[in-house]
Amino acid sequence: MNKKVLIPDRLDTAPDIERDIFGPYVEILTPCVKHSSEIEDTVWSQTDAILAWHELKYDEQLIEKLDNCKVIVRVGVGFDNVDLKAAGHKGIYVCNVPDYGTTDVADHAMALMLMLSRGVYAFSEQVRISNDYWEWEAAGTLHRVSGATLGIIGLGRIGIATALRAKSFGMNVIYYDPYIPDGRDKALGVTRCDELSDLLSQSDIVTIHTPLTDETRNMASFPFFASMKKGALFINVARGPIVNLDALMDALKFGALRAVGLDVMPEEPPNPDHPLIRTWRDRENWIANRLVMTPHAAFYCHEAYQEMRMKAAMEAKRILNGQPPRNCVNREWL
Repeated sequence: MNKKVLIPDRLDTAPDIERDIFGPYVEILTPCVKHSSEIEDTVWSQTDAILAWHELKYDEQLIEKLDNCKVIVRVGVGFDNVDLKAAGHKGIYVCNVPDYGTTDVADHAMALMLMLSRGVYAFSEQVRISNDYWEWEAAGTLHRVSGATLGIIGLGRIGIATALRAKSFGMNVIYYDPYIPDGRDKALGVTRCDELSDLLSQSDIVTIHTPLTDETRNMASFPFFASMKKGALFINVARGPIVNLDALMDALKFGALRAVGLDVMPEEPPNPDHPLIRTWRDRENWIANRLVMTPHAAFYCHEAYQEMRMKAAMEAKRILNGQPPRNCVNREWL
């Protein structure tokens, strides 16, 4: 009997990459839905493997329908939309693709950082708005990147890649990550902070590279921004719900932060009625040129997109063939 692989969401093109991996004897379904209820229960129950993007929530109720499923592979790094415990109790591996966009996300973090540090966005907007305003003061007071202190929260794959890039710019790199064993800081030539507050108070720029967990959800809230060095930059290319938007808005509005670069939001697309989003789109003076936002695109380039799909399919194929997974994230519940 042919195996069935379900790609429920996001993929609105032919699954050519996946078909090349699985071969001709695997049926690949690509309904491209926005909600799990749009797929019949019989499809869920007959599926052998799922390549999951991030539109759907794989909660306990949905996982109970997966009678034949051996594996759910997140086509990406984050897996906060999958109930790991429920899947484990059902005997389903949950895996991810942790390394496909490492350099791309690090590049994006650096791009946001440099755009704000060098006033690129502000200069561009001033030139666009007025041809008569051709002045180097348009971006306000700028500070040299080399010699500045970059604080990295989360020194995993992407955090390390960001650290190496920052060091090449002559930056002083510090980090906070209580889960990293001693010695990585020495190997990389960076400095460890034992307390998050120490990193925040020392950093000219703070960039987040952690997964979304119960510990990191809403981590960047009012006390977080109050602890930051006045006039610092803040970058988030990790997960949107790590940041409290109300606290971020206050930090921008009242001068605690100089500027912010975001690739992710708690709600995507962002709620247009939130005051931060509304004032930014209305280009009110206090926020104009101080917020740069991209649409959860830090991971994206043609090569990364292909690599992500290929590695997700290869992980699912391994498990369907009875081989052990390489990137299982729910072992403790299996």
